[in-house]
Amino acid sequence: MNSRVFLSILIPVYNWDVASLLHCLSAQCSRLTQQDQVEIIVVDDGSSRKFNNFSVAAGLTGVLYEELPENKGRAAVRNLLVQLARGTYVLFLDADMLPDRQDFVQTYLGLARSGRDVVCGGISYQQIGKTKRADSFYIYKSMRTEALPAAIRNITPWRYIFTSNIMLRRDIAASVGFDPGFIGYGFEDIEWGIRLEESFKVEHVDNTCTHTGVMSKDVVFAKMREATDNYYRLFSLYPGKTGSAGAIGLAKHLQCFPDTILLLSDRLLSTLFSFFSWNRLLFLLFQLDKAVLVARKLKEQKLRPCQDA
Repeated sequence: MNSRVFLSILIPVYNWDVASLLHCLSAQCSRLTQQDQVEIIVVDDGSSRKFNNFSVAAGLTGVLYEELPENKGRAAVRNLLVQLARGTYVLFLDADMLPDRQDFVQTYLGLARSGRDVVCGGISYQQIGKTKRADSFYIYKSMRTEALPAAIRNITPWRYIFTSNIMLRRDIAASVGFDPGFIGYGFEDIEWGIRLEESFKVEHVDNTCTHTGVMSKDVVFAKMREATDNYYRLFSLYPGKTGSAGAIGLAKHLQCFPDTILLLSDRLLSTLFSFFSWNRLLFLLFQLDKAVLVARKLKEQKLRPCQDA
């Protein structure tokens, strides 16, 4: 592998077959000029399910593959990937992403050559075929909260920083690491994005990847519940930025209700969510239950007295 690397593509893997993504990236990299040296680094974060990822990586030029003996978590494994990278720029891609453009890598290289600090390519579902009815809610929700055009994402750049598809200078990634205090699922990338935007120019462009890891509505709901602690941590670190947005704003008012009411509301909303299939209604139930869970967390932590809500 050439020692002069300009771009390092960093892919954390956990219980996922990364073959499609690696073959796509390898094909694009094979068409690059000599000056555009790219390395691809894949780290399996202690997966409990084993795929053929090692053999696939070994058969492709310019791919470094490493397996960790135990799961370090979403923040820690990305910090490790940055340490392994040699490129002037690094491109984070999730294992369940698939570039939408044939010149996906070349487009990022052009942006890097122009000296950009942080560039977010965006998420799409362009390559997703017909989905099961149970999976359609995930795409419905994402199309309203994440998979948005760059023009919208650039209005509030930090809110749409997702590590699924983002390029930045390696020195920036090394100096602004991920907070290992975010344990488990969710929001470590949003918190990271807030700190990035404090010191560097964050830009959103339309150089998207399709998110192939579509989940059923029940899994999405469970993931939301799992992420409550991290969502609360994000708010507690940046109350000024996040305190009036989304579920937090409603949760501040809901925390005034007795915990018994909140618990019963959670059970009712969970039951209704599992029963209905209309995505617009499911989205409302999803957001309401998220607010109820955060309200219970606020009461538990006694973060704010009710009269201040």
